[in-house]
Amino acid sequence: SSGINAEYGRGIISSSIGVIEKHYNAIESARDELAKKMRVYKYQIRVARTAVVVCTFFVICYIIFETAVILVLDDHGEFCQNSERFPMSFRNKYVSYSHLLLFINSALNVLIYGLMHRSVRAQVSKIVCCSKTRLGSSS
Repeated sequence: SSGINAEYGRGIISSSIGVIEKHYNAIESARDELAKKMRVYKYQIRVARTAVVVCTFFVICYIIFETAVILVLDDHGEFCQNSERFPMSFRNKYVSYSHLLLFINSALNVLIYGLMHRSVRAQVSKIVCCSKTRLGSSS
């Protein structure tokens, strides 16, 4: 009778260990899946943040440009030569600088992407290091 109880006890322990291992594996799998989802989520947030920064810079530059266009046009939508409110020299400079600002915005997009994404920074540093090595070896 004691042998049967011992055998029964070992069976219960063995099945309990099996259940525990099964639950442990399920928890590990769920943890790995959650970690994977978190990596994807963090990447999506970085991409969204970059898009917001790029769009914000563009909107600011475009508003400045549109303001310049409005200053150049008269009440009928024609380009006006004389205006009491804004002298021609001011308007010409403002329009020129607003165009320049739009071009600078395009150049800044490259820098924004470069600063906000590790993978882009790594590739740029590879290119820069490679070009420095080539320049150093030729002299």
